[in-house]
Amino acid sequence: ESNPIERKKVLNRLHMLTQQVHHNRPVSVIRVWHGCKRTILSKLLSDGFAALSRLDKGWYGTAMYFTSSAEYATKYTDPNGCLIMCYVVLLNPFPLITDDAPPDVSSSSFRFYGRGNYSNYQCHFIPVAPVNNDTNWNFRPPPNGVQDAIYDELAVFQQTDILPHAVVHLKSRTTSSISVASDADPEKRFLSKNETCEIEDSLMSVTF
Repeated sequence: ESNPIERKKVLNRLHMLTQQVHHNRPVSVIRVWHGCKRTILSKLLSDGFAALSRLDKGWYGTAMYFTSSAEYATKYTDPNGCLIMCYVVLLNPFPLITDDAPPDVSSSSFRFYGRGNYSNYQCHFIPVAPVNNDTNWNFRPPPNGVQDAIYDELAVFQQTDILPHAVVHLKSRTTSSISVASDADPEKRFLSKNETCEIEDSLMSVTF
């Protein structure tokens, strides 16, 4: 593979994210988010995430996409949409860098565009940043390295590796930002400056 040093840095970033989840299993687990419209939430939860991989070919593989950032996940929903917080088991992640998705080519020319998982890797991990200040949709691996990445994407190819845990219902509101903190992690993840939310899981529902 090209640039093994940079790929190692990407894996180190992923490892740091797994340290935010405390458990007693002999595997790595990461907490991630998936944004969706409220109209498809019930179908997604009943039929599973596998249907997502059939919606489009996918820039970094035909897969189920997640991110460790709740803020970034809101880009894939609407002001009254939902975020699903999940835990994903990491068995053999493949690190993607700018060599796999250059900033000056069409997304259809990306190395893994529309393809399945690479070799025997279970998922693809991609730190990303906006290209040319396009903060809407054009996020790719930063050319100067993972240190310039703002967000990340995790492309998962097996539904059995995903455990949905909670649903966040977003509501538009012109107030200060609402933060969601990971357990035992002092760093807070911000949803949006213009959104509030309700969180529900199988045990309880909380509004804040």
